[in-house]
Amino acid sequence: MRYQTLALAAIMKWDQSAAFRDIVVAPHPLLRHLPRLGRWVPDLPLVKDQNGPLTTISDYPNIMVTCGRRMAGISITLKARANRAGADMKTIHLQDPRLDPAYFDMLIVPQHDRVRGDNVIVTKAALNRMNKSHIAASANTVPQQWQTAASPRVAVIIGGDNRRYKISHDMATHMAQQLAAFATANDANLFLVPSRRCPDIVLRHLQTALPPDHCVIATNDQPNPYPGILAMADAVIVTSDSVNMASEAASTGKPVLIAYWRAETGRIAKFHQTMQDSNHTAPLTPLLPDGPFVPLDESTMVRQQISARLMR
Repeated sequence: MRYQTLALAAIMKWDQSAAFRDIVVAPHPLLRHLPRLGRWVPDLPLVKDQNGPLTTISDYPNIMVTCGRRMAGISITLKARANRAGADMKTIHLQDPRLDPAYFDMLIVPQHDRVRGDNVIVTKAALNRMNKSHIAASANTVPQQWQTAASPRVAVIIGGDNRRYKISHDMATHMAQQLAAFATANDANLFLVPSRRCPDIVLRHLQTALPPDHCVIATNDQPNPYPGILAMADAVIVTSDSVNMASEAASTGKPVLIAYWRAETGRIAKFHQTMQDSNHTAPLTPLLPDGPFVPLDESTMVRQQISARLMR
């Protein structure tokens, strides 16, 4: 969630201002579960920690960006307080808050979210800060022996448990079988890069099940190779659980293959279908596809639409 708000700040170049603030808080339970209350009772406590950075705010920012359903109440409450104080504060909320869009000045939602309206900006994927220059600048974080490995070099970005499912032993076995078949068919070197959500037992299972001469993983004494590995990889495999990881990988324009733990449903399935229909990604198959793959870059569209709305 935080990375998406920072991505928007970078797209708009707001993060270059001395007035920029990056605030991480836990919303008060009342506002988390009853966000609409903030409009009618703006003096409700904002955060769990009453000594937090939002409790003493008096100089309201020109623009406040929030992300996720949990933060909707903070946005609504601070907007009501700013209105009462005569301050012109614009609110931009990322992701569908499951509320009337009129509670915010702007909503930015991915296409697989349902909400629409005159103040809603729709993207294909999650906002992210990845672009070719940022990825290239991070290339020196990749261990030297990875950089000299034979092609095709394939980064495997591994997610993990989420609200929809836990990674079972059978799911991990199925994933290992997919990756092993791909490595063998393409004589590819796989570089495993786990996310923080990836359980250790799942990572160990994958590492053990994959051909040892085709599988590499960073050791504890090496720096995190992400996102630099996106620069040196010939292709990227991303597990199906994460919209963010798939969105970031697709910014490269390289072959991005989605490896399914199991068949996805609902909004996540719709996201993957949208990305595949636009040639940003493709499902993982035994053979590396020739392409073409289209780089995903929605920054110009987002920047133009926000700028136009702020000038109204």
